[in-house]
Amino acid sequence: MKAVVLAGGEGRRLRPATLATPKPLIPIDGIPILHIILTQLERAGFTHVSLSLGYRAHMIKASFGGSCSPDVELDFFQEEEPLGTAGPLALLPPFEDSTLVMNADLLTDIDFADLVRRHKKSQAAATVALSRQDIDIAHGVVELDEEGRVTDFREKPRLSYLVSGGIYVLEPSLLRLLPPRGRHDMPALLDRARAEGERIEGHVIEGDWHDIGTPEQLDLAAAAFRADRARYLGRRAAAALCAGSGASQEVVGG
Repeated sequence: MKAVVLAGGEGRRLRPATLATPKPLIPIDGIPILHIILTQLERAGFTHVSLSLGYRAHMIKASFGGSCSPDVELDFFQEEEPLGTAGPLALLPPFEDSTLVMNADLLTDIDFADLVRRHKKSQAAATVALSRQDIDIAHGVVELDEEGRVTDFREKPRLSYLVSGGIYVLEPSLLRLLPPRGRHDMPALLDRARAEGERIEGHVIEGDWHDIGTPEQLDLAAAAFRADRARYLGRRAAAALCAGSGASQEVVGG
């Protein structure tokens, strides 16, 4: 199986940490998040991963020089300008089969192999992994009708939403809808596919999912990973994976 990891973002919301370190190399309890992702993909049976790079690409490439690098075949594609979450796919050779595409700033215990199996079984053009997010409202919520009369009053409700988890499985045919150059985001690509009658599936992640895009989210992800590495990596990989691989630490620190 093949995967594409989008690792070109600047991580502006994580500044000042990302002024010196690209977001994919931000450590989660001592291990760069990108290395965690690649270890998970290897464990799930992926043998080839393409990395789309932009900001501080040389540092990301150099981080894979140590003995702790995941044992998957890697190739690198350079974004000369920010291309969004779908635009980088135009840089790659055409897909030959169903391909996993994901962002490089996620900590999750999703079963990647199962996601691909479910996608293939559905015969959809694309499958989007979804995370259920709850938002607690600190005040009473009031609803009015057209005449200004109160029709409902809910005290401090919890609202629940399904958000895109930044993980997709795409069929090769979907890429015909992708512009040959320039910035393009995944929601626009999938909306265009739906408009043309393509089937887009959603898969709700039943386990854990963290976006490390802000310092607060990063702290939550680090705490979850620190509490139970085996949940994300499996016991064997959790014991074997080097905390802060030497190559990554040297590059990040430099």
